[in-house]
Amino acid sequence: MEKRTILAIIITFFIILLWGVIQSKYFPPAPPNPPTKEEMKPPLASAPESKAPEKTAGSQESSVSEGKPAPVTKVIPKKEVSIETQNYWAVVTSEGGTLKQFRLKKYLDRVEESPTVLKLINLVGSLLGKPEKVQKKPEPVSLVNTTEKEGLPLGMVLAGSTPGLLEGNWEVDKDQLTLEKPGDKGEVSFTKELGNGLKLSKRYGFSSDSDVVDLELVVQNASSNEIPLQPGIDWIGRVDLRKLAEEENKDFGLKYAYLKNQKVEIKDLAMSGSSGCTPGCESTKTAIDTFQISDKGNIQWFAFAGEFFTALLIPPSSKEGFTLTVRGDEKNFVKAELYSAPLVVSPGQTIKIPYRIYLGPKKVEFLKELGADADKLIDFGFFTIVAKPLLWLLNLTHHATRNFGIDIIILSILLKVIFLPLTQISLKSMKEMQKVQPEMARLKEMYKNDKARIQQEVMLLYKRRKINPLSGCLPMLIQIPVFIALYNVLQNTFEMRHAPFMLWILDLSAKDPIYITPLIMGATMVIQQKMTPTAADPAQAKLFMLMPIMFTFLFLSLPSGLVLYWLVTNVLSIAHQYYMTKKT
Repeated sequence: MEKRTILAIIITFFIILLWGVIQSKYFPPAPPNPPTKEEMKPPLASAPESKAPEKTAGSQESSVSEGKPAPVTKVIPKKEVSIETQNYWAVVTSEGGTLKQFRLKKYLDRVEESPTVLKLINLVGSLLGKPEKVQKKPEPVSLVNTTEKEGLPLGMVLAGSTPGLLEGNWEVDKDQLTLEKPGDKGEVSFTKELGNGLKLSKRYGFSSDSDVVDLELVVQNASSNEIPLQPGIDWIGRVDLRKLAEEENKDFGLKYAYLKNQKVEIKDLAMSGSSGCTPGCESTKTAIDTFQISDKGNIQWFAFAGEFFTALLIPPSSKEGFTLTVRGDEKNFVKAELYSAPLVVSPGQTIKIPYRIYLGPKKVEFLKELGADADKLIDFGFFTIVAKPLLWLLNLTHHATRNFGIDIIILSILLKVIFLPLTQISLKSMKEMQKVQPEMARLKEMYKNDKARIQQEVMLLYKRRKINPLSGCLPMLIQIPVFIALYNVLQNTFEMRHAPFMLWILDLSAKDPIYITPLIMGATMVIQQKMTPTAADPAQAKLFMLMPIMFTFLFLSLPSGLVLYWLVTNVLSIAHQYYMTKKT
């Protein structure tokens, strides 16, 4: 085979491989349930498997009060408690003692384009048939995206209890809580008494300089009977497909994940097509696929997350383990319930179950501080071994440059220097291949009716001239892991979110809004093709010339930081090739 044929095959394989990575990230099939999982029944209708007596908290309540006058229901007014710390504003409500609002002070939900950039975006959008983009004022990132009517997160749940048992207003001990000084801590407590002598409490602990909220469930048995129950907490969130489609916002609420036995189980609920496609092909999906799953055992955490922010529920360590149930409906709501092991509360006994709730950015250092292997929520994919050094290098240079765009340019130059010996081998191979083109043409003419003989003679020619046709593709093959690793760094590293470069590029983790850099990158590939020795076969030459077009369309919706890396690499390759040509 000629070098051009082999090169074309390898480049085609590269495109297929790259598309496979993007497809696996944005179009993954629904993962099959592991053997240990079972289909979940609605939590309020049936409890998870239990070794405790068959009576539930609801049935126990009925048995205790049987034959006694119905207790007078205490009217508790609705109250909302506002909490402000250095990092966030939060609101907890007496309706179930749930979390109504959690807004981060230090992070905004979008970048604000200048009027000039906005005009350019709308000009390009009009050419592509897109509606005019209206500038929206950036707002603090909110990690509670449901309403009271839809259901609020961090409610207390009792497996198998009577529906509505824990609904209604709980008594609360505060009206507001302000923690402005470093090290300040505060607590908000909610209590509810059930008619069977069971008293439930939820104690929220807040810190002025931390995104971690402590949530302690307290169960007190004031009756003279043992009460079996299985308490837990829930998280309710919306998968906002509309926001993803209209704004390409991937901050929060697109997937759920949990860690069990050191293995992360993750499901992408949005399966967005907004990257790796041509303009105008953004996802039109309006509803998630309904699902119900249940799992139990050594569950270390559950997360409802996006690419850059997460709500992370960390239960206490337990030999008996926890039970997790997750379900999603056609209205795009996801409800997860995390139950402790079944237990029996003796008369006069008090049981406390402490949870930690992290609500903040998916920063590696923040997640590591949490313990429980929370940093495993960030996944750089198959080439993690390559991605982590790249991220380390980018952060290292960032201390000096304060611009991740410049850091990517520096990274491109360093990698080009590292791969220089391989590039030299590639250029030498290309020169040798160019020299044998006339002889290869003669062999094709001589054995034009015998393709097997042509292949045999060509291989003998390569052997006599000591030419390795694959060596010309070596630099590109080596760059594949780097390319994919850098893509995952840009998509999964919080530092890249809203990281500006210059002019109209205000977010290196998002696509170029006016597609200038992908077009320039495509032009550099055309220049490279012109500088590369042409193939003897016209069909191969035409196929080769299609590559810049294919790559340009592929890069149109990839992160601008990745396009910048490939563009700089192309420019350096052109300069190197020009120098070598002039030198010889």
